[in-house]
Amino acid sequence: MKLAAMLHALALLAALLPTPALAAPPPPPGPAEWQAYVRRYLAPEGRIIDTANRGISHSEGQGYSMLFALHFNDRARFDQMWNWTRRNLARPGDSLSAWRFDPNSRAGVTDTNNATDGDIFIAWSLLMAAERWEAPAYREQAQRITADILRCCVIEFRGRTLLLPGIHGFEDSQGVVINLSYYAFPALRALSRAVPDARWAALERDGLQLMREAAFGRWRLPPDWLLLPAHGGPPVATGRWPNRFAWDAVRVPLNLAWQQLDATPLPSARSFWDSPSHTQRPPAWVDLNTGAIAPYPGHAGVRSIHALVRSRFGERTGAPLGVADAPDYFGAALVLQTRIAPHMAIEPPALVPPTPATPPSRTERLMGAAQAAWSRWRGDPAEEEAEPLPVITPAQAQWARNLHAEQPQVRGVAAGMRGLAPPR
Repeated sequence: MKLAAMLHALALLAALLPTPALAAPPPPPGPAEWQAYVRRYLAPEGRIIDTANRGISHSEGQGYSMLFALHFNDRARFDQMWNWTRRNLARPGDSLSAWRFDPNSRAGVTDTNNATDGDIFIAWSLLMAAERWEAPAYREQAQRITADILRCCVIEFRGRTLLLPGIHGFEDSQGVVINLSYYAFPALRALSRAVPDARWAALERDGLQLMREAAFGRWRLPPDWLLLPAHGGPPVATGRWPNRFAWDAVRVPLNLAWQQLDATPLPSARSFWDSPSHTQRPPAWVDLNTGAIAPYPGHAGVRSIHALVRSRFGERTGAPLGVADAPDYFGAALVLQTRIAPHMAIEPPALVPPTPATPPSRTERLMGAAQAAWSRWRGDPAEEEAEPLPVITPAQAQWARNLHAEQPQVRGVAAGMRGLAPPR
């Protein structure tokens, strides 16, 4: 009894004490961060320079940076980047972008395959720009890109709806290769309001399920690249790239935290990065087969994602990192994303258009007419017509966001295949 009374008293005391405030997310970046990014990575013609990959440019960098320009209300640079993208990365036959441009090559575009994550961010940025700057042309361009993402890069495979990393090179006799870091959930939800289709919700549902299944190694983490075997069974690591949680997969917890979704990679990444056993914290990568840890720490982009994830668990994270802390374009882009993400409103669930009713058969129509005639002959009182439910068109379904809180790759394909640059 004494113990029970003591526990009760402690509980009352705890209730009277002030509740510690949850850690605030990193603050949004100020204009100086945008200017630092522009000075380092934006070429005068409007292309973003990937300083870690021999100065190439790619659709991912263009899409990320258009999002940043939108956040900072810099329409001049937004147009500069978008105009360069559509002049130089246009593909014949669709509205997607070639993923790789090499300024040192006479051809310019050295791989005409697309990178779906780049197309997603380009379309998403155009959608938000149409709303912010009241520019219908942006929305029309976004809708064309979005429709082609659905047409060319979304497939049904063994009961799952999947997002291909690019049109070519990811389906063969072994199965389908996907990259879970391409599932930018807030963007996918927004695109569902540009081109409504039931597959957007299915992509999110099946993507989250794959993230739960693709939990490998001691730390239960997703790999950069994942194979869904043709013969069935659970997803496995693909042999084309090292089986690591590395430079691609670090974006998986970022995308989850961005939309405030819960899935295995979020707590798993937090446990991995926070482990006191690491001599370099947070490590740049881990080999999911052997457990080997990178002998060097992750750059500012990885540390920024780590801080964002910790803030989602109510932990304090210290001073925010900035563009100047990053060693290259990719690190700086991740820094800005983690600083912007928690200050954007959460996208509502994907818009699923109503399934059109199946028209009645000829027999059903005749039976209905006969029943109505019989009721009239008997003098049955006419049934009151039910008031039809209001129909909400896609144009009326505006997506909620507060982007401006501060306002008043494919990254590599095995040799011999079409794809991106080598793993970072």
